[in-house]
Amino acid sequence: MTNTLNKPKYFFALLNAKKRITIEQGGTSSGKTCTTLDVLFYIGIQEPNSVITVVGQDVPNLKKGAYRDAKYIWGNSPDYQSMYEKPNETDRIFKCKNGSIIEFTSYQDEQDAKSGKRDYLFVNEANGISFDIYWQLSIRTKKRIFLDYNPNERFWAHDLITEPDAVFFRTWHVHNPFLTQEQHDRIEGIKDKELCLLSFFYRDWETDRKSTRLNSSHSAKSRMPSSA
Repeated sequence: MTNTLNKPKYFFALLNAKKRITIEQGGTSSGKTCTTLDVLFYIGIQEPNSVITVVGQDVPNLKKGAYRDAKYIWGNSPDYQSMYEKPNETDRIFKCKNGSIIEFTSYQDEQDAKSGKRDYLFVNEANGISFDIYWQLSIRTKKRIFLDYNPNERFWAHDLITEPDAVFFRTWHVHNPFLTQEQHDRIEGIKDKELCLLSFFYRDWETDRKSTRLNSSHSAKSRMPSSA
C-alpha cells in the first residue's frame, strides 16, 4: 500500500479533481510536473492494468524533463520501487506489478497521434504541442487528461479552461515543498524580464471565464478537426 501521509496538498487536489481535464499553469520550479507524475504513479498502483501516457514535445525534451523527473521520483520512493520495475531506458516505460504501465513518448503529427489508446494522458509543457496532436490523443483517452505549461504565452489550452469538463490550477514555487529556502529566494529574486514572465505572470493573470477564450486562429473549437 502506498503511503500518502507526506504528500503535499497539491497532490490531493490533482488526485481528487472531479473533471476529465486538469489544466495546470505554473512557473519555474512550481512542482506541477513532479506532482502530476507522482499522482500518475499512485493511480497506476490503485488501478491495475492502467495505460498511462506522458507526452512531450519531442524525446530529447522528455529525457531532460518529465522522464528524468519520473526516474527521480521512482528512485526516491520505496513504495514505487516495490511496485514498479526499473524503467526500460530504450522504450521509456515503467511497468507495475499489477499490469499498469507509464509510457513516455512524443508524436510527430496528427496522424502519428492516432496510434494507441490509453486510460490517462499527461501532456507535459503543452504549449510545445499542437492542438491537432492533443485532440487526437484526447479522443483516445478513456478517463482523465492532465495538461501543464509555463505561462509565457497564450495558446489552445486557454480555450479549454472555460470548458465544463475542465478544472484549472495555478501554482508557483511557494507550492513546492521540496525546494530549499535558498531556491525560493533565488526564484523570487529573478530580475530578467523574460525569466520573470515565467515566474510571476501567472500570479497576476486573473482567469476570466469570458475573456480567456481566444478570438484567433488558435481557438480550440475553430481548429477542431472534422474527422478523427
